[in-house]
Amino acid sequence: LKPQFLKMPLRHGHRESVGRDAGPVLQEVMRQDEVTCEEKDYRKVASAMISGGIAGCVAKTFTAPLARLTILEQTSTQFVVAKRLGFGQVGPSTIWSNLRNIVHHEGGAGLWRGNLLTCLHRFPYTGINFCIVESCYRFYPDAFTRSTASSLIPGAIAGGVGVLVCYPLEVARTRVMIHRGSTEGRSSLAEVFRRMRFEGFVGASVGTYRGIDMALAVTVPSLAISFSVYRGLLDKMSDYPPLYASFAAGGISGLVGSTLTFPLDVLRRRLQVMGMGNGIETRSWWREARHIWSNEGHLGFWRGLSPELVKVFPTVAVTFVTFEWLQAQVRPR
Repeated sequence: LKPQFLKMPLRHGHRESVGRDAGPVLQEVMRQDEVTCEEKDYRKVASAMISGGIAGCVAKTFTAPLARLTILEQTSTQFVVAKRLGFGQVGPSTIWSNLRNIVHHEGGAGLWRGNLLTCLHRFPYTGINFCIVESCYRFYPDAFTRSTASSLIPGAIAGGVGVLVCYPLEVARTRVMIHRGSTEGRSSLAEVFRRMRFEGFVGASVGTYRGIDMALAVTVPSLAISFSVYRGLLDKMSDYPPLYASFAAGGISGLVGSTLTFPLDVLRRRLQVMGMGNGIETRSWWREARHIWSNEGHLGFWRGLSPELVKVFPTVAVTFVTFEWLQAQVRPR
């Protein structure tokens, strides 16, 4: 088993230089071989989309309790004045005690609340990410391997497209996950979508796409860094067992990308839950940033970092390992 991600095929121009002086029969054979290689390229891209989608769902399900805890901590201070809506505040205690608190009030299933929506969002989102990155390196290998800066472009494109296509599901998922306590006062999934439809569909400050600007500001650099770091580390770890190298490279790349963009991620989550009730004030990202700084100081921008760091390494590592394993299963023997 060898890592399949970001492998670069022989380009067409190389074949042309080999067969420039070849006879008609050999040229026809090479032409048919070129068509076959193109078909394999497209099949590889299609399989990358499916494998990426499955890998994203597996990884997110595996780390769902920590993902929910991160979102609860990021948004908790918004709901102190809105307890009547069923929201609560995650205190400054340990990760383990907060997880036990969720189980105590909601049962074990509370740890995976919103995971169905997470998978509905993650399958197309992660599939799009891997499909675009695979396409970039498979069809335009020279353009994205010239420098470190150019290696950031595939992940950036993938992150931007994925957010634009899948953002409404991300907002719905966040809103379902932030509810705490018993079923009383909790919005159903249908109610979440109904409210989002009432708010409208477009707009960076209102509607279903509220916070899309901040989501792009978080995701584009985060995925650009993650995919670039992953590829670089994988090349340097070629002497290690393939799955071990993929797991380590994926986990480290996730840590780097997530840590560097975490303050923006806090703003993204807080913007996504605005509009859920009269007790939650709606602000622009700039006003929200000033509000956090005035009331919580610089530490407010790092709220929820502990569970995020514990979560992100296995999430990204499992994503890449699952992707590589699935790609190996569909590889021609």
